[in-house]
Amino acid sequence: MRYVILGGGPSGYAAATAAHALGGEVTLIEDRGLGGSCTLTDAIPSKTLLSTATVLAAIDRADQSGVSFDHGKPHVDMLRTIAHARWVATHQSRGIRDRLAETSVRTIHGRGRIAAPGRVMVACDGYDQEVEYDTLLVSTGASPWQPSFAEIDHERVFTTREVLDRRETPDHLIVVGAGATGCEYAEFYASSGSQVTLLSARGQVLPAEDEDVAELVQEAFLARGIEIQMHARIVEIDAHEDGVAVRAEDGRVFRGTHAIICMGQRANTAALGLDAVGVELDDRGAIVVDGHLRTSAPGVYAAGDVAGGMMLASTGAMQGRHAALHAFGAVEAPLRLENVAWTIFTRPEVATVGLTETTAAREARTVDVTKHYLGANPRGVISGWREGMIKLLTDPATGTLLGGSIVGYRASEMIATVALAVNEGLNVETLANTGVVTPSMSESLQRAAERAMNRRISQTGDGIALPQTQPLGA
Repeated sequence: MRYVILGGGPSGYAAATAAHALGGEVTLIEDRGLGGSCTLTDAIPSKTLLSTATVLAAIDRADQSGVSFDHGKPHVDMLRTIAHARWVATHQSRGIRDRLAETSVRTIHGRGRIAAPGRVMVACDGYDQEVEYDTLLVSTGASPWQPSFAEIDHERVFTTREVLDRRETPDHLIVVGAGATGCEYAEFYASSGSQVTLLSARGQVLPAEDEDVAELVQEAFLARGIEIQMHARIVEIDAHEDGVAVRAEDGRVFRGTHAIICMGQRANTAALGLDAVGVELDDRGAIVVDGHLRTSAPGVYAAGDVAGGMMLASTGAMQGRHAALHAFGAVEAPLRLENVAWTIFTRPEVATVGLTETTAAREARTVDVTKHYLGANPRGVISGWREGMIKLLTDPATGTLLGGSIVGYRASEMIATVALAVNEGLNVETLANTGVVTPSMSESLQRAAERAMNRRISQTGDGIALPQTQPLGA
């Protein structure tokens, strides 16, 4: 089968390797660089920048461990920080290139466009190339949304796409949008020395998270001097010689030296020739797909950010892999995405998987909610990271783990255990009886599961075997 992929991001790369393993004649077309926006401008570079914030946070807490500095407060060299993020992005992109080079996957550097059913035209450097396909996967990703009311000069007013072009630390940065991306950049720039004002259109930061989860991040931000303005629905952003003015719907005006727009992503569907084969788009411009990532056009699939939904690299990779497997007849069941974990790399970190309390309430589902705070976790106390909690949602009748959120030190690592339990339909007894390392943050996850299990025992009277006693304070 001639399997052609438009876009070399997480979904395109995952599809290419899967299709190659299944014996396909695979061609991958990418016009920017392998790894896509995730590797080159978004997830990988932003998390590299946030690693700088983590280093600074560790230095701030160093005196708790008896470490002192004789030369004053550390300073962020933004040029070197950005250079390091660019190096990491390039290194990761080359790694993908090298892994593909070990296969028979053909890669073409250029911009592809569907010319007709079964044919893609690729605009390369100075010439066009035609590629024929039996099956086509569109995985061209998404780009930061640029609202029409914003005067985006890419100097004082910029999007996340231009962060790696910055050469200085803004004196006063207005962050427009308090979702995951906005909160992460508020974290980075505040740690780097900027005065930061974070604007949320809702009544909380991180509106996709449960209120109690978001509140912990909000409290940490306020404690570090980040200004937060709620219900700030922005209608105008102006840049001038000395700074920026950001106007809210209710008349409030927020002034700073710079503004970064973090108001979501829009699917990259323009100029792809989708109308040539009848690919349907939704009202937000994303490609409409079914449970197997098939579009309305025969033989055409779409995966990743271009298909809307959860715009995560992990989700895109799962979608790309599934699309390839389905095209080759290697999978029958539709893809399940409800159990994909996501993380927000603020301080403290936030990680969530499966059902949330907000969703359960909206769907009128009865769940047991167990919370365990991390203040006494021995690893956290040793490391100086004591804020946060673990929250587990379970089925009252069976104890099956339905979802969970973790706020705190290394939440991004701990969530994998919860994701496995949710995906496999395990109950809290299994989680509570799983041995963990002492001292570790995972002790608190086990303790939370034990609490959830004991709660069910008291409610139902079921005879469940208790786990062995855990160390005090876990």
